[in-house]
Amino acid sequence: MFPMKYEPKSNLESIFDSLDRDVFPMLRPWFRLDDNEGFRMPLVNINETEKEFSVTVELPGVQKKDLDVAVDGEQLVVTAERSEKVESSEGLLRREIRSEKFRRTFTLGQAVDRDGIRAKLENGILRVTLPKRADTVGRKIDVS
Repeated sequence: MFPMKYEPKSNLESIFDSLDRDVFPMLRPWFRLDDNEGFRMPLVNINETEKEFSVTVELPGVQKKDLDVAVDGEQLVVTAERSEKVESSEGLLRREIRSEKFRRTFTLGQAVDRDGIRAKLENGILRVTLPKRADTVGRKIDVS
């Protein structure tokens, strides 16, 4: 079987993916392209409801044992590591999957109940629930 040529959706998209994957990591030590040298910032979604904040973090291939979620002062810090184990490079035509370290930091603010923070990792998706403090949650006032 011969390798088939990969056809990306657009050439421009492919160029930016290549730069992000291959070129920018080499430039970081000289130009300090991010504050967390050696770490990749995972993608996140942040939602807010009346009672809580919810942070969803994409951590593909990360196991629970390689994940750390902590409150450090006023910040929620998520760090993780994915180790790619290659059993043999024999016959390997292309290698894009590699070991990576992830780090993302969020400022909590005064509305978050730090003791009630919960986190769950499932299928490479981390969900962190940050309940609001009772005294900061609004309430309906009955008018008489």
